[in-house]
Amino acid sequence: AASELYKFVWNEFCDWGIEYSKASKESIVELGAIFKETLKMTSPFMPFIADHLYHKLSGTTLEDGTSLMVENFPKEVEQNESIEKMFNVIEEAITAIRRAKVIIDMGNSKIAKAYVKVNVQLDSQMAKPFIEKLAKVENIEFVSEKQVDCITDVSDNLEVYIPKGEIDMSPIIAKLEKQKEKLEKEINKLNGMLSNERFVANAPEAVVTENKEALANAREKFAKVEAELNSLV
Repeated sequence: AASELYKFVWNEFCDWGIEYSKASKESIVELGAIFKETLKMTSPFMPFIADHLYHKLSGTTLEDGTSLMVENFPKEVEQNESIEKMFNVIEEAITAIRRAKVIIDMGNSKIAKAYVKVNVQLDSQMAKPFIEKLAKVENIEFVSEKQVDCITDVSDNLEVYIPKGEIDMSPIIAKLEKQKEKLEKEINKLNGMLSNERFVANAPEAVVTENKEALANAREKFAKVEAELNSLV
């Protein structure tokens, strides 16, 4: 039970609940109410901290109020599955746009435009402000066709496209070319060592294993950098 509460608070309430409140200030009051109900559920595991936070949020004190230990436990409420599914798709879109922005070295920057092609039913008017605010995009446009000349990210239920036309790609390409060159040298160096029969025969087994793992990691990184470069040119 404690583990499930931890996952809810960390992965849902903190990761997304607080994030969503940035796009909808009206939800802050409801967010506070959800947190107070959550504190009631955490009370059996950390009673003193839960009581302190609950009364702090309520503007009361334990001396003037009631301990959570004697409060009614929250009741199970009926889940709205359609709303949950919609916000799962919204989160998927936000995450996909953030990944695409990392490729062009604009992870924390606001961009002018992005396209979203959704393969499932979605209330685009409701989703639009959340995606724009949390993915840091001035204008999200929902499309039904694949877009060309764009940075693309594909996930389970959607595809996102960031137009290349408004972005100066030269410094990004130069940075990736430098990474590719560095990885190529590292791969050649490790290949040379592991191809040397004398080195393999005389070096401790742990050292040989370490170099093999380093070579595999370097090749994996090289493939990713090369894929990113191919997507940009």
